[in-house]
Amino acid sequence: MAIGSFAGIVFEVSADKILTLSDLSRSGGSRWSVHEINGKKPMPEFIGPGQEGISFKVVLKAAHGVNPEKNLEILRKFRDTGQVSSFVLGSKPITSGYWYLEDINEGYKQVDNKGRVLSMDVSLTVKEYPKPVEIRSKPSAKDDKNKNTGMAGKYIGNVTIKVNKLNCRMSPSLKGKVKSVLRKNKVYKCYGKVKTDIEWWVLGRGLYVSANSKYTSFRKVETGSVSVSPRIPAETGSVGASPRQKN
Repeated sequence: MAIGSFAGIVFEVSADKILTLSDLSRSGGSRWSVHEINGKKPMPEFIGPGQEGISFKVVLKAAHGVNPEKNLEILRKFRDTGQVSSFVLGSKPITSGYWYLEDINEGYKQVDNKGRVLSMDVSLTVKEYPKPVEIRSKPSAKDDKNKNTGMAGKYIGNVTIKVNKLNCRMSPSLKGKVKSVLRKNKVYKCYGKVKTDIEWWVLGRGLYVSANSKYTSFRKVETGSVSVSPRIPAETGSVGASPRQKN
């Protein structure tokens, strides 16, 4: 039966092996900064939680089916290479973060006439290593502009709606959320075409409409010309049924 694990060592009790931990203790605190004030008592300021620590003992005994030297070598390597791992008791880690091995105290209890270690007591001190905070870089103004317009390039022309009602979606997919319903003969700026389940016109600001010639027509605007096409209405709420198929 597994009792727990740390640093690649599994603490367990079975018919073939006994490797347990004892005298387990855990300590922690908080961090405060004390500001001196003339003529008055100092004013403490809370900085944050402190680093936690754990100490425990392990008996490595050959008679219990454990190789003392091999297990000790695993612990030394873990300490000397700066590794970290979860500290598991029972079936789950005791914290969401990690722990590193700060100190090993080795007590040799029994050594045979060939120099082999048969039994030893090991005291371990481990310290908390919180998971690093994920830092996300702030998108540039250019990235924000591309995200808001949803375009892979510049303004290329105008899209005219040919049917009475046509769904305008928030992603280029027939399963995309409907943002609004576009009306017949309305004209909108277009920033490109993408193909997923069907072909879609990119209307900017993350909006898409079917590029099927049955529902829309496209007129290219030559370089240097000025468009007077209206913008997509920012209406929300209930959406009317789309004509014949959901586009």
